[in-house]
Amino acid sequence: MTTSNPKLKRKGARPAENAEDAYGYALWYLNKFGDTSESNLRIKLRNKTDNQEWIDYAINKLIDQGYQSDQRYAEILVRRGMETKSWGRSRIQQELARKGIPRDIMAEAMQPLDDDDPVARATVALSKKFRGREIDSEKDSAKATRFLVTRGFDFDSISKAIRQHNESLGNDEFFL
Repeated sequence: MTTSNPKLKRKGARPAENAEDAYGYALWYLNKFGDTSESNLRIKLRNKTDNQEWIDYAINKLIDQGYQSDQRYAEILVRRGMETKSWGRSRIQQELARKGIPRDIMAEAMQPLDDDDPVARATVALSKKFRGREIDSEKDSAKATRFLVTRGFDFDSISKAIRQHNESLGNDEFFL
């Protein structure tokens, strides 16, 4: 098989010789690295073959067998963003787009955020970041705001979270 893909020419990168090889590599990849998007899996398979039919065969077979699901992967990313990373709505949406999740699946996966309280998640994130310290200066307030903006929270949620953080520590002062 001749190929124009330069990654296939490097040592150790064994190219796929047929559709089953492409499927085997995709299955190995999912087993080793866990769930991923169809888009990412296509990129990985292009490193093994230039044959689009083989790539389509491998992806479709994985989807039919339930080994690959963009819906499942998107739900995992949303849950991780909410519970583990303490991200806001826009950061979670940005991460889903970066991972190649289609818009319709993204919208459905983000439905749990509709029932979620972003102020509570932002307050938890501040508690971890400031570890019991009050946000009692303009410098700390700016630092907290930058921290929460990069995590995808809107300014209304940020100001309420800073206020709640200080109130939980017994300080009613608020700088924003």
